[in-house]
Order: sequence, then C-alpha cells, then structure tokens
Amino acid sequence: MDALQVDYNTQRSPLSIAEYGRHVQEYIEHIKTLPDKEKRTSWVSNLVQIMTSLNPEIKLQANYKEILWGHIFHIANYELDVDCPYEIIQIKKEITVPKHLGYNSNGIRFRFYGRNLQMMIDKAAEMPNSELKQDLVNMIASFMYNSCKAWNNENLSNEVIAEHLNTLSKGQLKIAGDELVVSADTNIPLPKPVQKNNFGRKNNKNQNRGKNFRRY
Repeated sequence: MDALQVDYNTQRSPLSIAEYGRHVQEYIEHIKTLPDKEKRTSWVSNLVQIMTSLNPEIKLQANYKEILWGHIFHIANYELDVDCPYEIIQIKKEITVPKHLGYNSNGIRFRFYGRNLQMMIDKAAEMPNSELKQDLVNMIASFMYNSCKAWNNENLSNEVIAEHLNTLSKGQLKIAGDELVVSADTNIPLPKPVQKNNFGRKNNKNQNRGKNFRRY
C-alpha cells in the first residue's frame, strides 16, 4: 500500500505533453541517462516510429517527423544530447501577469441604481445651469424611477428622487420634486411573486401528485 502511495499520479512530475502519456515521458527520461550519444540517437529514432504508430493521422502532415522530434525535445526540456536531423528551436513560454484593471472600490450608496448612474450625476453636477442640464437631470430621474421599479418593485415619488439626487451629488444637484419631469417605462417586467401555500411555505412541486407517488 505504501508503494502505491509513493508512485501515485499526484506525486509524479507533471506531463509536458499530456497527449503522449506518462510512458513516453518516462521513456525519454531514460534515454537522457544513456551514456552513449549514438545509442541515445537510435532510441529517439525508434521512439519517433512508436509515436507515429500511436498517432497514425500525424503522417498526413508533410513534416510529421520533424514535429515528433520537436515534441520529444520539448518533453525532454531540451536537455537531450542527440544527433537530430532537424533544427529544433526551443520555444520559451513567457508567463506575464495581466495589469490590474483598476476596479473602483468605492461603495455605491443605492445599489439598485448602479455605478453608471453615479457617473451621470457627477457629469450633470459639473454642467452650468441650462436647459440641457435640466433635460439631463430629468433623464437621470426617469432612470432612477424605472430602476427602482424594476429591482425593488417600488414607485418612487419625485420628492424621494430629488432627495436621492441631492445625496448622490453631495448637495450639488438641489432640485425640488415638482421641478422634475419623470417618464415611466411601461415595459418593465415586474418580479414574479413567490407562490406560497396556506402555511406560508413555498409550494412543493410534488404536493399534487397521487398518494402512491414515491420519491427514489
């Protein structure tokens, strides 16, 4: 039992090319230990023929032998001293760490509005007082009304929206509720209520089945 645990897969070295399996990799590791270069070259040539037999479709490629020699060198970590009939170029894979995307870690005061709304409010607060600014504020107010209706199933009054605008703009958008023109979206799908039985529990899908119903 101890011998099996020592030679368990999770304790073995990782496979360089998993498609060839562990036997081919161990075969190559053995070839590396052979003292005679001519013998090593002969063993690699035989291994190329074996790998061709294991994967006969590779013969459809014109340079399949060169490909197999390259795979053998890759599995050997390019530490194979043999007379190779091809020029093998070592391919180095550079692992690069992606740059941080710079996510905004600031909290959202009203999560059902989303972060984009905060950006729109900041932009509106920077604008000089004009008709265009009022139109933008009305559009933002309409978005707030419809978002709250979609996510919270609640109809906000103009006064509450004006209060939220004041809060999110840090007092830069002070506007009365009766000055807002809110457009309600009538196509917003409302969340479906959870159906409950007489005991206040969710309906069991199997409660209407026959008395002889058995669950396996």
